Amino acid sequence: MQTYSTSAVIPRPSGETLQAALAILINNGFAIVNRDERSAILTGPGLNSTKQNPLLGASKIRLAIEGNQLQVDAELGGVDTMQRFLIRFPLLLGLVLGLLFCVIGGRVFGQQFGVGFGVPWAQGWNWILVTFGFCMLPITPWLLLAPWIGNMIRTRTQLALNTLATNAVHMTKQA
Repeated sequence: MQTYSTSAVIPRPSGETLQAALAILINNGFAIVNRDERSAILTGPGLNSTKQNPLLGASKIRLAIEGNQLQVDAELGGVDTMQRFLIRFPLLLGLVLGLLFCVIGGRVFGQQFGVGFGVPWAQGWNWILVTFGFCMLPITPWLLLAPWIGNMIRTRTQLALNTLATNAVHMTKQA
């Protein structure tokens, strides 16, 4: 599982900074697992879409006041889940459609053209290869897009965690 750590300098260490960070996370659906005066551990609901708050890419967050810093350590379980989905979904979709068109199309076209299975120019195994080839053709851009989108999701989550730490510090400066 991917992890990420960041910190922000607190001008005067206090529990207010931790409370500000907790308020931000709780408002985004995180649940407190463990908390004391100087630290807290929270778990998140998970990331299901790129349209959600990027903070949800962190499945577990540990907040701690260490010296004059707010330390944020996160496990990026939501990011891992989205990256796996981006790789698996297009491949499985292409395989299922290939199988569906191969079997149903092969039987229907075979009966229509009187060749048994397939079409006159591609019968039997040739029909299977042609069908899977055509079904996997639209999937090929995803071989490049999936890693790029996965990196974008990870970067957005890391930036959101940096912003969380910075905002928590600035919220306590104003108070």
